[in-house]
Parts: sequence; structure tokens; C-alpha cells
Amino acid sequence: MLDNLSKVQEEAVKYNEGPTLIFAGAGSGKTRVLTHKIAYIIANNIVRPENILAVTFTNKAADEMQERVKELIGPPGSKINIGTFHSICAQILRNEIHHLEYSQNFTIYDSTDQKKLLKDIIDKNNIDKEGFSVRALLSKISNLKSEGTSPAEFEPIEHNNYEELVDILYPLYQKNLKKSNAVDFDDLLILPLRVFDKHPEVLNKYQTLYQYILVDEYQDTNPVQFQLIKKLGNRHQNVCVVGDDDQSIYSWRGADITNILSFESSFEDPQVFKLEQNYRSTQTIVEAASAVVQNNEERADKELWSEGKEGEKITLINTNDEYDEARQIAQKIQSEIYKDDDRKYKDITILYRTNAQSRVLEKILNRYKIPNEIIGGVRFYERAEIKDILAYLKVFANPKDDISLKRIINKPRRGIGKKTFGPLEDYATKKGIPIFKGLSELDLIDIHTRGKKQLHKFHKNMKRYQKLRQEMELDEWVNTVIEGVGLREHLRKYKSEKAQQKLANLDELVNAISDYCSTETDPSLEGFLEEVSLVADIDNWEKERNRVSMMTLHSAKGLEFPIVFIAGLNESLLPVGYDQSEEDLAEERRLFYVGLTRAEEKAFLTTAKKRNIRGEEKYMGPSRFLKELPNTHLKTLGGGLNYSSSDQSFDKDSSSSQKQTKSRSKNKSTSSKTSQKDGDSSSSTLDYSNLETGTKVTHKIFGKGRIVKITGFGKNSKLTIDFDTQGRKTIIAKYVNPV
Repeated sequence: MLDNLSKVQEEAVKYNEGPTLIFAGAGSGKTRVLTHKIAYIIANNIVRPENILAVTFTNKAADEMQERVKELIGPPGSKINIGTFHSICAQILRNEIHHLEYSQNFTIYDSTDQKKLLKDIIDKNNIDKEGFSVRALLSKISNLKSEGTSPAEFEPIEHNNYEELVDILYPLYQKNLKKSNAVDFDDLLILPLRVFDKHPEVLNKYQTLYQYILVDEYQDTNPVQFQLIKKLGNRHQNVCVVGDDDQSIYSWRGADITNILSFESSFEDPQVFKLEQNYRSTQTIVEAASAVVQNNEERADKELWSEGKEGEKITLINTNDEYDEARQIAQKIQSEIYKDDDRKYKDITILYRTNAQSRVLEKILNRYKIPNEIIGGVRFYERAEIKDILAYLKVFANPKDDISLKRIINKPRRGIGKKTFGPLEDYATKKGIPIFKGLSELDLIDIHTRGKKQLHKFHKNMKRYQKLRQEMELDEWVNTVIEGVGLREHLRKYKSEKAQQKLANLDELVNAISDYCSTETDPSLEGFLEEVSLVADIDNWEKERNRVSMMTLHSAKGLEFPIVFIAGLNESLLPVGYDQSEEDLAEERRLFYVGLTRAEEKAFLTTAKKRNIRGEEKYMGPSRFLKELPNTHLKTLGGGLNYSSSDQSFDKDSSSSQKQTKSRSKNKSTSSKTSQKDGDSSSSTLDYSNLETGTKVTHKIFGKGRIVKITGFGKNSKLTIDFDTQGRKTIIAKYVNPV
């Protein structure tokens, strides 16, 4: 079991005497260490397999980990509890949510359901959302939940319209979720903590069950996930976390890099291991990526290295615009395929910062007849016809789900419009009952005769299928529902290719349910809906499909390819945005690092002189990250770089991004390159030793604001600041001045 491990990997696997932090650099074999550690624990009877909890961030990673453990130790590997944070918490809630006065058949709302619910709340309560989008308001609510802030605990900034609006909507949103016996993705994580706090005996049960906890990608955990691991692991203290702060790229969804950087102070007497040898990429790629990420100041003491072959230099391709960029990428792909008989399209990926970049790339690749697949487009379960059927199934599982009922009550069209449905909804609202319950009281509602007849018919059919559910196998029943509610019949009326594709998708849904039933020991409608809700884009990606993969840099996390293209190395695109805080810029740099370290053999970077931005042609300077790559590791095609040819010019000497950290290697050190910047400690008179919440400060870009949270100490502490006009942002202390 230990034969194929390096010395430090073996040490990390064999140490099982308390809290453990494993810093695992890109391509350093973290999955091997995790799987071997689980197998070692079981084989040496340290903990029984059913008392092990392994947490990952994707279903794909969970499935891979389970299979690799089974390969090492056989059937006992199938007994470990393994899954994503959300799937593990969903399992807990199915058993325990009744403690919070929900029913066990709760629905999990996706982003579409959430938007519909919040929009309904705004409309019903005649709330003026003052030009703010529903999506932006939900994002704020999600961020508050990720921080563990409840509606009662939220304190909006005075005279900030956005926050004051959220203060009104947040409690209404939560109230209506509970009324519909529904939870959103953030609730899946928060509600188990609520149960544990209110019912210590429940926490005791899961602490007894989970005697050894392992967490993958720990750098991407948010404060709520940290609390979950802390509570569950508090009794046995057998908590092993694996991650890499240099690959922390999800702060926009609540991830807190300080969880991994402060692990040693959060758990008692932890052991720390560093996996610094990269087994994936060439020396050139590893050294170039490391040279970039070392410009970040807030990172752990480590340095990635490789004993692999030196490899080719990284190729930088300068292009005129996004179409020229796509053409040159297509030509390079063709060249790589033609000159190597063993090279396949599946060996190649194109990565980009924003989904919008995929349009031109896909168009040109299709023109060159290069097979390709976009990861992160419209997912199967998000297609309209599939969501329609899932909405039917959600109502059968949870009749309190008003959002799903409103989606299906007139799909396909059955003459139930606003004049018919409006009185029914008003009646249900006044009585405080679900709309489905209102359908059984139609005689008490003032609705015109024809509309009432259609509602009666709909309700009768729904009740009939509810009864059939008890008499048929799940996959057969779902097929009967699809046929019976009229969706197939409706689509058959159209002879278009689009209609045929939708019919094929409905058939595929039945196949998906059949697969679920064949693999689950106790299949249920609620279980299938839960599985569907927790599917991520990358979970459906098939590595063996022979086509070029296109995806965002975020989606590529955890993957690897022989050849990687990173498109769009321009200022305001990578790094994204014009006004970046130091913390935001550091994360963009980590994102570039993640993209570059996906490459095993070759990496191509592209930049364009101009791009079409919202219908307007704009000149764009090349990304500052290109200047951070060692010239010795780079070859350039298409002319030299001009860093002052755009309205977003880049000046190396004045950029704080050029500050070099001291090398983290034990045997080497690099002197840091520093530069003066407005707001730096040399010009600030802020008293770092006495920082406190409520202090008013100013920032040269974001203006005036008030400190609401402080993390860390001194001039490098992180300040969460509510700015008067720019909202809440996190800034390093040395970059603000007192008002």
C-alpha cells in the first residue's frame, strides 16, 4: 500500500494521531495521499470504514476517490461515507430536519427557483427593488448565509439602499422558503448547524458516527463549512484537511482562504505536511506558474518543484482581436493533431476567464471542423422540458412547493391563465395554505366556470398519479407521468428538429432515473431529486469523448490535460475588472496559476490587441501576469508586447502586483521586489495596533468607508469595509488611510 508513495506522502498517510494539515501543491498527488490514507486507516483498524467521513467538492471527485479506495482494499472501501459538503448535509437533513419544523420531503431550490421565489416576494409585497437585479440581491443573501449571518443578525449599512433592501427581503425569503418546505444550497449547510446547536444529542450522534474526517480542497471552504468540520470533529480530533492556498479561487462564493492559513491555530497541536513535488507538469510549466503565484504576499511557506523533463517553452501568441485569437488557437490545435499520430482532441483544453469568451471560440472551432464541447453551457437538468418534468416530480414529492406548481399548472397549455390561477393563489395566500391544498377547496373560490373545470381536471390527474406512485416502480411511474401530463403529446405535434431533440431529452431523463434505480439499494423520488439538484457541470464531463474541451478556469480545477490553451490574457479580462483590491488581484493570480498547472506537456497563452466589449471595439493591454512569467520560459509569436497601447495601460514599476515574496524554499531565497504605492504603510498614519470595528477609513479607489470586521493583526490584517458608494469589500489594512 505504501510502495508507490514518496517519503513525505508516506509520512502523511501513516500519521493518524490528531489534527493534520496537508499542503498539497498542484499535481503533487493529493488524491493518491487521501485514498491511501483512508485505506491505511481501515487496513490497520484505526477506525472502521463506516466511521470515516470523506468530504470533496464535486461528485466526480467523490466517485473517483471511492473507486480508488476500493481498488486498494476491496469491498470495505464502499462502506465509507463520502460525498460533497452539500450531499453529506442533505443526508443529515433528511433524517434531522424535522427538529426545525420542516418535513423530510423538503425540496432543494436551484438558482432558477430562487429567482422566481424572490421575484414573487417582491411583486406580492409591492417592494421597489430600486433598479437592483434579483440576481444581485440573491447573491448578497447567499454571501450572508455563507458567513453564517441570519436575517436577525444582519445589520445593514445606514443609508445604503442596497443593504436596506436586502434587510427587508432576506427574512421574507427565508420565511417563504420554509412555507414551501424548501431549502436552497446555502441552507443545506446552515441548517445542520442549527440542528446541532438546538439539539446537542443529534450532534453527539454524528460525532460518534464520524470518528475520522478527511476534507479535500480545504482552501475553498467557507465559514459555515469550517464550523461544520469543527463541530463534527471536536470529539475525536481526527480531522485531516488537504488543500493548497495557491489554488484558492472561490472567494466570490464565500470561500475563506484564512481557513487553511489559520488551521494551525484553529485545531489543537496539528501536524503539518507539505507535498511540494509536482508529478504532472514539465519543469518549465511548474517553474513559470510558481514565478507568477509567488507575487502574492499572503501565502503559506512552500514552493512547488518538479523532477520531470524540462519540456517546451510556454508559447505566447499575440493576436489582433478575438476572432484572430480563435483562428490561431484552431490552427495550433490542428498542427498539434497532425504532427503527432498519438495526439487526440481529448488531450486538449481551452480555458478562459468568462463564459462569454466561448462564443467566438466555438464558432471558429466549428468552422475548422474541430470537434469541441463546452463545459458549463446549458446543463441537461436545466433544459426547459427537463425542468418542467422535474417540477411535476417536485410537486409529487413536496405538495407545499408553490414555485414548482406555478411552473407546471399550465404546461402544456390547458387554459389555466392569470384570471383562473390568480384567485386560487390569492385564496391560498389568505388562508396560509399551499396552492396545491387550495385545489381541493375550489368550490369555495370565486373562479369562472371554465377555469374552475380545468383546475378540477388538473387536480384530479395529479391525485391519480400520486396514487399510482405507490403501485409502480419509480422509472416506470415517471415515464407514465411524462406521457400522462401531455408533454410528449404536445411535442409530437411539432416536426422540427428542436422538438425531436426535446423528446429525446425526455427519454434520456427516464434513462437517468433507471440508472439511479439500478444503483441505489433503496431508490426514492426524493433521493433522485436530491441527486439531480446536486449535480455540477463538471460531473457530466466525459474524459474519453474525443473532442476539445472548452471551459472557464474555475471549471478546470482538479483536471489535467497534455495541452492547455489559456485565452484572453488581457487586462480587465484576466485579471477581470478594472478596479481590483489587492485581495481580488491575488485571487485572479491564483486563478491563472490553476489554469497553467492544468498543463502536463504544453501550454499556449493568447492575448489580443482589441476586443469587442458590449458592442464597442476597445484596445486592451496584455495581462500583467505575462510580465511575471520568466522570459527564459517563454517564446512569443506575433510580435512583442506593448504594455502602454491601451486605455488600461500597465506600468510594471507602479504595480503592486510586482511585489515579490521571499522564496519559500528551505534552500533558496529570492529578494523581494517592492514598490511604493499610494496608501502603503510608508505614507499611512493608521494605527495598526489599535484597529477596531467602526473606524472610518478611506481608500484611493473605493472612497470612504467604515470597518465592520478585522481578521489578523497589524498592517497585513484583512479589513472588511462597508464603503459609502461601493458596498462591502475586503482590503489589506496597509492600503487604507484614516479619514
